[in-house]
Amino acid sequence: MDWRFWKTEKRPEEARNWPTDTHESIRQLLAMYQNVGAAPFANWAAPGIAFTPEVEAIAQNGVKGYQLALWFWLFAEKHGTIAARMARETFCLLADAAQPASGDAIDALLDTENRLARSVEAISAEQRTFRQEGLLVELPMEFFLATGTLRFRPDSPYAGSADASLQGNDYKLADCFRHATDEALSLFRPMIEAVEFNAKSLPNWKWSVRPGAAERHLQRRYNNPLFPLHRQMVTAHDVHEARLADNQALQDVRNELNEVSRAFFEKPELPLNWLPYLEGYRDHLDRLDERRLAAGGQNAALGDAMAALRADILATWRGEIQNSRQSLATLDQDETRRAERRTLLYGCDWTAQLLSHGSLIPPEEVVPALLSESPAELEKAVAGLQAEPRLHEMLAHCRAAAHRLVSELRAAGHSAPDVAEKLQILERTQGGALGEPQA
Repeated sequence: MDWRFWKTEKRPEEARNWPTDTHESIRQLLAMYQNVGAAPFANWAAPGIAFTPEVEAIAQNGVKGYQLALWFWLFAEKHGTIAARMARETFCLLADAAQPASGDAIDALLDTENRLARSVEAISAEQRTFRQEGLLVELPMEFFLATGTLRFRPDSPYAGSADASLQGNDYKLADCFRHATDEALSLFRPMIEAVEFNAKSLPNWKWSVRPGAAERHLQRRYNNPLFPLHRQMVTAHDVHEARLADNQALQDVRNELNEVSRAFFEKPELPLNWLPYLEGYRDHLDRLDERRLAAGGQNAALGDAMAALRADILATWRGEIQNSRQSLATLDQDETRRAERRTLLYGCDWTAQLLSHGSLIPPEEVVPALLSESPAELEKAVAGLQAEPRLHEMLAHCRAAAHRLVSELRAAGHSAPDVAEKLQILERTQGGALGEPQA
């Protein structure tokens, strides 16, 4: 993102010996944030600006949160968004260690600042200008940061009052945002310039709410007795590398989808052999969607784009067979079958990753990974294996290997969550209890 409103002119920067180690730099940032008298956070208000008590708290919290977000935006500019996310997780965990529950509050504050900044960045130049006494006046970005803070933060006295007067607090807070930006950048620019990102220096991390395939397998392995001891060890460096791989996997799918979409819409008219032509596009989209589901992560927007393109392809298809009720019914039935198959085989992370090209689950870890899924996810995985005849042998292998693994685990004095229930789920599949013959 191009944060236009903080790309201000550089001013002379204080000469200091800033840490080069990532972890040490984050620790120093936390000390600055928590110290009530430390710059730049102590200098959040512009000189001569004062607020009433009910407005001062929201103004101070909003501006200091924005200054903190600036550090991570600058870090992302130099080291990338994934590295910045690792740094942010470390910052929040360190804050939690110093003051329990403060990390979650800071995390929520940074989320709010990110959303506010994105909304402000989306404001066009035309929306920022108005005429006053015949002159064209352009409002600075800081004005929109201020109004967004006062109107949309839930703890603001103006929250929910879209038409209420801000009583001049928007202009005063805009001055504070501009002043705070200069104060923060004078320190943060040289601070970020000095630091080199190395995930190996980070002691901890937070698992993603929607992890990609590579991170998901690290999550399965971490401190899990179902895996060999050396595989239970995961570092922040491993997590960073996994997130880079997951991000690249989705980017590859996104790039290919753009190419497919461009090729489809650039064709002025359908060829004479339109049926295999459209079938080819639909099959290509299906394969791309399977890759998206196998990659995991935050991919809902990508799925929506695929669904939109698929709807255009099917609309063209239906337009060609609109006079044939039988052909329309056949197409709808085929679409239903494809959707059901996709749900069965790709509705569970484990199955989707197992079936992906170049599976991220090593063969010797297929069963430990399966037993690491929740009982509900295991039910989905088993249903998918049973629905596909070519996977029946895999299901039989998983059932036998799971019993051996659990026996070895118990003999070594270890236990795993819900393992007895999971074995029962595998046993219920024997003899076709879920509607399929035994492999």
